[in-house]
Amino acid sequence: MCNIVYTEAELRALEALQGESTVSGLAEELNRSRSYMSELVTRMESKGLVHTSREGKQKQINRSDARAIELFDSFVQRYTHIPFPELLGGATLRILYCLQSPASASQLAEQVGVHRSTVHRSLSPLENRGMVYKSDGKYRLNDDFEELSTVAREFAHLRHRHRIEDHTESFTILWESLDEFLVQTHTDIEEDAFHLTGPELFQAYDLPLMARQRRYYLYSETVAEVSPAELCCHMIVIDDGTRSQSYCLLLLSEMAIDRDEVLQAAQKYEVDEQVSNLLEYLDTEGGSRSGRLPRWEEFRELADEYGVAV
Repeated sequence: MCNIVYTEAELRALEALQGESTVSGLAEELNRSRSYMSELVTRMESKGLVHTSREGKQKQINRSDARAIELFDSFVQRYTHIPFPELLGGATLRILYCLQSPASASQLAEQVGVHRSTVHRSLSPLENRGMVYKSDGKYRLNDDFEELSTVAREFAHLRHRHRIEDHTESFTILWESLDEFLVQTHTDIEEDAFHLTGPELFQAYDLPLMARQRRYYLYSETVAEVSPAELCCHMIVIDDGTRSQSYCLLLLSEMAIDRDEVLQAAQKYEVDEQVSNLLEYLDTEGGSRSGRLPRWEEFRELADEYGVAV
């Protein structure tokens, strides 16, 4: 799996890039060779940190207008004595993404996909400066630096946007995590890491659901295909109206999805309450029914129409 990280050199160049500059100008300011800086700018552009344009023989460099960079700037300007590029480079931003709430090194390592030693090594310099501290075996952000987790999340959002912008200009990210996101677009995307989901995928289970010319994809480099449990959760994220929930009920009934699997997926996509309501609705044959779920008689008619036993 290719997890994009931002290096110290990239963040240092980002810090130095105030207003428009050139490769030569940036190389001189950072005391680097022009060839080194040219390669660095190319990498930064590939990650969405900067954009470039040509004016004659000169390549003009400008920062991205992403919120991640604005927040990064605010910390750099507020704490001028702290070397943020040095502290946040490598795996650190990825670890801080998961530090919205207190977490142990083992928990962070599992969530980020690194060794515990990497967690300790990355957070130790922040701990030495009082930005992070440990209590009861868990790392926590100091109150003054709690927003660093938001900075990390915005950098993840920047990565996700840059990935989808390679395929379409019109899109909406509906859900995202450190390395995955659920996106709505009008464009067909044919790339291994983009997995078709949403209404169109219901057709694979003989449950045709109109998609209104929209396409929905899960971006993930770790899954081979979208499971029925994930599809159910994706559909609720996309639209939790009565019609969508009715089709989720059909899918849950037709595929006999493992309860633990669907509840685990629901927690991941933050639709725990809706999925619990669906399962309870099926368990009680409509006896326990929230406002957006159909009457049991209506659902039975829909199930009969598709030959689904309930």
